[in-house]
Amino acid sequence: MIQQASVTGPAPGRRPELVPDPDVEAARIAAVRRYDILDTPPDGAFDRVAAMAARLFDVPVATVTIVDTDRIWFKAAHGLEGVKEIGRDPGLCGSAILRDDALVIPDTLRDPVAVNNPLVAGEMGVRFYAAAPIITPDGHRLGTVNVLDTKPRSITEDDIATLADLAAIVLDEMELRLSALRALRDEKERREAERAAREQAEQDNRHRRVRLHPPAHPAAPGTSRGARPGAGLPLSHRLHPRCGRRLLRRLPRRWRPVGVLPR
Repeated sequence: MIQQASVTGPAPGRRPELVPDPDVEAARIAAVRRYDILDTPPDGAFDRVAAMAARLFDVPVATVTIVDTDRIWFKAAHGLEGVKEIGRDPGLCGSAILRDDALVIPDTLRDPVAVNNPLVAGEMGVRFYAAAPIITPDGHRLGTVNVLDTKPRSITEDDIATLADLAAIVLDEMELRLSALRALRDEKERREAERAAREQAEQDNRHRRVRLHPPAHPAAPGTSRGARPGAGLPLSHRLHPRCGRRLLRRLPRRWRPVGVLPR
């Protein structure tokens, strides 16, 4: 997927300025959210990429940035101590994500767009800027790998290719991180599903035990719980009156209960 940008009409003496297409920008921001990397703690892998870029290009500042809706957030910043983010002003990073190839500005004071960027016009005084976009497999530009210097300079085509390779390395690290996050989420969901299944099984077992073993009826007065019905009563009292009299008539007198005479 190749992202497109519209071009505003340039004022006299200025080059055309790219403006992101609203639909494309919305999809790009969704991709940034998908990688879930904004405002995450420092990561050694990204720090090493920034440090390597500074060494390879012999510049004092190199960064790995992610471009949000209204800010440029630094995932790694070599030579910018204490800086976490800057505004999304055009000219440098804000312009670099609008193109598929690298953006190289040999002298920012000669560039009509970059000259007004706070990093150029402010205390830092950036004079050289080069960036390669971090492009996802589906074509979204998440951010850039940048090298900056306080004096004008130029770079070769091989240097530009090296910068693009560093941006690709950053994307590889982000893909690995995303895969790890997905694996952790899947494992968490699996454990939660297993826990819910165990709890449901335990609840079903409790209900089943209640149905199989109903509570005992209260004991009749004068008897203990668990005693057989009629236990402790005379035989004649434990039988139906008619059956009891018939049975007693057939019993020898010596076996009949004392004081009980059949009618």
